[in-house]
Amino acid sequence: MENNQKYCKHCGELIDKDCVVCPKCGKQVENLSSINDKNIIINNSASSSSSATVPEKPAKKLPWYLKWIWIFILGCLTGGLYWIIGFILRVSWKSKN
Repeated sequence: MENNQKYCKHCGELIDKDCVVCPKCGKQVENLSSINDKNIIINNSASSSSSATVPEKPAKKLPWYLKWIWIFILGCLTGGLYWIIGFILRVSWKSKN
């Protein structure tokens, strides 16, 4: 037996000294916590917590004159449709009478 190997206490297989789980029987041979535990810091920009903290940009507001221009254009379109439909109906009503 070499210095970097040990025996599994469940099946007796010769395993590496660093093994926590026996590769033959699959049982745990050591406790998972050890003195040399290191904290692992995940620095990933795709994590869900980082995307949840990013504030959304507010929608840009139109200047007051552009709002009135759009109201005028929509008013002309709807009023124009009203007059076109009214003209068609008036002509068809006059032709029947």
